Amino acid sequence: MAFPSKPEPAKNGWINRSIERFKAWAYSRQPIPNQQDFDVTEGVDGVRFSIKKKLLPPEPKREHRQFHIEAAGSKKLRVFNGTLFGRLPTGFSANDDPVFEITARVDSSPLQSGDKVYAKVTWNRTVSAFGDIASTITTRTVEAAATVPTNDYLTATRHYLLATITLPASNVPVVSQSRWGPIDDLPGTASDNYTLRYGATGTADTAYYDLLYTSKGHKSDGSDIAPSYNSIQTYQSGLCRVYNDAGTMKIFIAPITVNSIGQITWIGPEAQAWP
Repeated sequence: MAFPSKPEPAKNGWINRSIERFKAWAYSRQPIPNQQDFDVTEGVDGVRFSIKKKLLPPEPKREHRQFHIEAAGSKKLRVFNGTLFGRLPTGFSANDDPVFEITARVDSSPLQSGDKVYAKVTWNRTVSAFGDIASTITTRTVEAAATVPTNDYLTATRHYLLATITLPASNVPVVSQSRWGPIDDLPGTASDNYTLRYGATGTADTAYYDLLYTSKGHKSDGSDIAPSYNSIQTYQSGLCRVYNDAGTMKIFIAPITVNSIGQITWIGPEAQAWP
């Protein structure tokens, strides 16, 4: 009995022609891969073909700082997660799924060159006198506008500039980021004391320091004490005690430190101020 002849050797082109036929049949409705996409083996019963498995490149890690901002297309921005006073702002989601996008200004008009991206927080102004401001926050948002709005302490609103964008001819934003997160300064992140009435004076101090006005301290000239200072510490003044000692009036003064939300955190030893 005669056995079939052995397949034509590869050097004569039989395998290559078979591969071409196989590709035309198997991938007639799909892009045809190159020959190197196949593993070809020759056995006693003919030639076997198998498609090589291609390893997909791993997804690049998103190891950005909080509130990382980047372009996401024409007049579109992508903002990665960040915490604003301990929580994600409105519209943000855990693990950036889905990612937060800015496609227009806060007034719904299209983004323009020079626009600012900022974080905004408001809190309940009516209860700030209790010294617990962070837990009374009512809104946390990240927005874009032509300019960063002015802080409005009467409505308890503060803003934090994150980035400025430029729109080239392609309208794909170029981002210049100036601040990242987390953002949290209510009450303060300052690290020093402001000395009230340093040195002796014979006149009354007409300045006032409203610690509840900005939650960080406010001077009479309209400027904030924070973020340069976290507390007010009195010098040669403070708590005053008047004592009638057998008809002789004596006055004692104890210096104090008041923190950024109006709480007395330190009372020093008394010194006799009079007589």
